[in-house]
Amino acid sequence: MKTCLALVALGVGVRLALALGTDVYFDETYYWQWARHLAWGYFDHPPMVAWLIAALGIRGTSLLCGLGTGVAVWGLALDVYRSRDAAWRALALWSAVPVGILSGVWATPDSPMLLFWALGLWALYREKWVLAGLTCGLALLSKYPSVLLGLAFMVAALKARRLPAGAWLTAGLGLLCFLPVVLWNASHDWVGFKFQLNHGLGGRGGWATFGEYVAGQFAMGGPVLFPLALVYAVRGPREQFLLRMAAVIPLLFFGYAAAKTRGEANWPAAAYVAACIGVAGMRPVWQRAAAWSGMAVVLAVTSHLLFPVLTFERDTVLARTHGWGVLERLRTPEQLFPGMAPGPTAVYAPTYQLASQVAYTAGVETDTVGPSRRKSQYDLWPELELKPGQDVLWCSENGAAPPEELVQRFGSVEGPVKLTGVFRGRRLHTFTVWRLTR
Repeated sequence: MKTCLALVALGVGVRLALALGTDVYFDETYYWQWARHLAWGYFDHPPMVAWLIAALGIRGTSLLCGLGTGVAVWGLALDVYRSRDAAWRALALWSAVPVGILSGVWATPDSPMLLFWALGLWALYREKWVLAGLTCGLALLSKYPSVLLGLAFMVAALKARRLPAGAWLTAGLGLLCFLPVVLWNASHDWVGFKFQLNHGLGGRGGWATFGEYVAGQFAMGGPVLFPLALVYAVRGPREQFLLRMAAVIPLLFFGYAAAKTRGEANWPAAAYVAACIGVAGMRPVWQRAAAWSGMAVVLAVTSHLLFPVLTFERDTVLARTHGWGVLERLRTPEQLFPGMAPGPTAVYAPTYQLASQVAYTAGVETDTVGPSRRKSQYDLWPELELKPGQDVLWCSENGAAPPEELVQRFGSVEGPVKLTGVFRGRRLHTFTVWRLTR
């Protein structure tokens, strides 16, 4: 028990250290932009993360969702094993899952999805059909792959040759919660559904991308917990068949997707909710190996993010979480370009990530433009309204000049001015800023 409490406390400490010691990064600022334009759907995901950020703020959303997920894991494990010791073991394991730690620090759709997935799985296990419908519906409002929890339940029902009448109530309530997202997509040419299908299954993959996916699971799920999740899915107790399916179906589905396109390691994050509960019932040696190996990964990444010692040619993780504060200088463009009218102005950027980061950090209105940009929510919002004769800025990273379509709208171009983002003496970002004048 003392070891479990130590792991739980360590997990909480890591979350707080990362929340306080890293910058808000571009995925979070993108969802923060959504929160400024509340709707029933967005280009990339359903709306839950935006609603929560609007109510709780960025860090409040991730930390509270992380706390709630841990409580749900503890409660479900208590019901499964009828043992507080087993419940604490499951929570200790969840406190050491790298992807669980990250979703409890940075506000992404995974944060609410994991919370409502865990609550939905708990309600389905206890056959609390109304609660299951509401929580599964909220999971669907968080992230589209939450539908896999329903698939796991259907597989379990087929295995048991039993479909309780209350399950229809669950399905009805879940779909009712999700209906506004469907209607929003219908009114926007099904853009959210199309994007996710193309993003998850529409690229080019093969053994290389599948290998990247497997390697990602060893990192994000844990070097021992990931293989134990597969063992649990195949050889776990019969009475835990629903949990076993909730662990293996996301891993299999996104493994298949990874063979089609280059995926992301966090995609099957929900699998590890049930995996932690399953491994909590295995031999103590496996529990300890899974927990401490996962925590070793967490501590290694955390120490690098807060006190980097090693140097990598391309340190993506460090660059994502530090060095963005220099963009605050775009709030006072007259200091960058003498003669420019004082006060905030509009800023254009080549990507939705940088546009969102500028909007959050500098407190200015932004938009995306250029041939290299990926379509995003910015394409669904109206274009920026500029005052007659208003100057604007173009901000890019790694030296990209303003695109021709933007240059043609203005009479002259001045720049660039370089802004460098650093962390503990390391150069992480080099932004180039141009002034465009009518």
